[in-house]
Amino acid sequence: MAEPELSALLRGDPDAWDDAFAWLWPVAFSAAQVKLMQYLPGETEDVAIEALEELVDAARTVKSVTELRPLVASIAHHRAVSRLREHFAKKRGSGQTASLEALGEQNAAPPDSVDPASSPLDKLKATELVMLLNELQRELKPEHRALVTDFFLHRLSYEELAAKHGLAVGSVGVYLKRGLDALRQAAARQPELMKELEAYLR
Repeated sequence: MAEPELSALLRGDPDAWDDAFAWLWPVAFSAAQVKLMQYLPGETEDVAIEALEELVDAARTVKSVTELRPLVASIAHHRAVSRLREHFAKKRGSGQTASLEALGEQNAAPPDSVDPASSPLDKLKATELVMLLNELQRELKPEHRALVTDFFLHRLSYEELAAKHGLAVGSVGVYLKRGLDALRQAAARQPELMKELEAYLR
């Protein structure tokens, strides 16, 4: 299916939006399904629809129609996470428990980034934080991204970092500083993502 014209969407052309919904539906559905299929598969379609509805206003923030796909995927992802948080909050309130280990694996969270003794909500929060950090690090050079991840998420020492990445111990700090500087620059270009991170780090 051809991409819809952004100008037509911004004018509110109903035919253009019908085409856009058909074009974006698989993306929204897949993003919701990845998060919900383990615990709330029946909510997938509703979340995808809600994401497309929210996209109508959010579309004004993009500069190219190609940005709509990652945008609707992000919206669907966050709405799915909200559903899961509500679901586990209700379970916790009724004395029930559930494991989020499978969910963490689906999101490729580092094994030591989630405390197995924490509650399902704590695990979900930790997994979301790791995902946000990973999203922010996409713009970093591979060597910088690997060092920042190993230092902050895997808690490796300078000596361990030097051995793992083939660096002199004295140069590890320099590489970390470069990685952090690049991370700050990436953060400055993604203020909405930074707001989400700040909410987790309060």
